[in-house]
Amino acid sequence: MKFGVVLQGKAFTPNFKDIKNIALKAEDLGFDSIWASDHLMHPFSVDGKPMFYCYEAWTLMSALAAMTESIKIGFHVLIPSFRNPSVLAKMAATLDEISEGRLIMSLGAGWFKQEYDAYGIPWEEHDDRIERLREAILVMKALWTQPVATFNGKYYQIKEAVMEPKPVQKPHPPIWIGGNSQETMKLSAELADGWYSRPASPEKLKENIDFIKNISKKGCMEYATTLEELPSGKLDQIIEELLKYAKAGVTLITITFSKIEDLEHFARNILSTV
Repeated sequence: MKFGVVLQGKAFTPNFKDIKNIALKAEDLGFDSIWASDHLMHPFSVDGKPMFYCYEAWTLMSALAAMTESIKIGFHVLIPSFRNPSVLAKMAATLDEISEGRLIMSLGAGWFKQEYDAYGIPWEEHDDRIERLREAILVMKALWTQPVATFNGKYYQIKEAVMEPKPVQKPHPPIWIGGNSQETMKLSAELADGWYSRPASPEKLKENIDFIKNISKKGCMEYATTLEELPSGKLDQIIEELLKYAKAGVTLITITFSKIEDLEHFARNILSTV
């Protein structure tokens, strides 16, 4: 099982200098990936910061991609309705080249209505947001893989669009979909290379992973979840709890570390064990 490091997430957004230091240390210690939530107004209080404090996720991770060499770059999760998907596809192709093929294109339908209203972004009901996400993925895939792309959907249209250069990763950067609704999991099974769950018990994760596997036409997929904090107890108890996620089918766990020392302790005692 692989482990990633959350740089901006629930109740955690340090300043950029600290984010950079955590990202560089995570790469040095051998973590698989670094992750940032995508919000315009952060939904949760961050200790010592004004309400709604957060960085724009794409700008943040683009900067870190240029500073790192091997660690993968992901989001939990990007919201295509914040950015036109054809433009987002162009951004992704550029970042995939900057990072030399380290981008994970993790996407979600959005859920925090207050930031939509505040920023003047139209809010839609859940099923409409899922269908909008589906169309966004189809637009991006078309632009990444076709010499000339045309798409006519309910929400998005492109006409004879050419995207060069294409992404480094072929046929395109891996697409992960985040969310725990049945509609989201069905969309993951249909169009994605990975599924990213909100925090859930190993038992619930196994149930959801089995659901996706049973309806997916794909072979291998990634199954990820995030932990807001590590299991408590002695080291062997923590390892035992983490192994439950692996047995449930989880291939990646992302974790928030508020201190470099906690990151180092995890790498030294757990990273090479689980």
